[in-house]
Amino acid sequence: MKITTKQDAKEKLLTIGLFTGIFLPVRLVFYTYVSDYWIGSFGLITGIMLSLIYFSNKGKLGKVGYIVNKQVMSFSKSRYGKIAMIQTVFFIYFFSLAIYGIETAPQDQKDIVIGILAAEGVEDLSSLTNADNLGFKGGLEAWGIIGGLAIIIIPNELGFTLFSVINDFTDNWLIHFTTVFLIEHLEVFGLVVYFRYFYKRKSRT
Repeated sequence: MKITTKQDAKEKLLTIGLFTGIFLPVRLVFYTYVSDYWIGSFGLITGIMLSLIYFSNKGKLGKVGYIVNKQVMSFSKSRYGKIAMIQTVFFIYFFSLAIYGIETAPQDQKDIVIGILAAEGVEDLSSLTNADNLGFKGGLEAWGIIGGLAIIIIPNELGFTLFSVINDFTDNWLIHFTTVFLIEHLEVFGLVVYFRYFYKRKSRT
C-alpha cells in the first residue's frame, strides 16, 4: 500500500509539473505576443490537453502519456474533481469581478482612493506592499483584513476602484495576468466537467 501510495504521489507530481510547465507559459506567451484579446487564446489549453489525451491513448507518448492519462481520469472522477470545480467557479467569479472593476471604476472614486493612499504613504506597488496595515493597529488589524477581503470579493464601487488603482500601480500587468488566469480557469472547469461526466461515455461509442 505504501509503495502504491508513493508511486501515485510521484505520478501526481509529474502530471502537475508537466501541466504547470506547459499550460501557463504557453497561455502567457500566446496572450502577450500573439493575441491581446482573451477570446483569441480561448481553447488553446483545451486543444493541448485533448491532444495529450488522444496521443497517450494511441500510445504515442510512452509511459509519460499513460501516467498523465491515468491521473487525469483519476482526478476528474474523484471527489477532488468535484472540489476543483467548486474552487474553479469561485476563481472565475473573482477574476471576472477584478477585470470588471478595472474596466469600470469611476475616475472620481479613483482620485479619492489615490489621495487616501497617498496620505498613508502609498504611491506605487512597492509602497503598497510595505504599508503598515493602512492605519489599522492592534485588534483592528484583523478587522481590517476581514473588511479588505469583503471589499474585493463582494461587488462594490470601492472594490472596483481598488482593483483599478492597483492595476495602474502595476502598469496594467494586473489585468494582463488576471485575464490569463480567468481563461485558464474557464478551460480547467470545462475540462474537469468533460472528463468527469462525458469522456467515458463518448469513449464507448
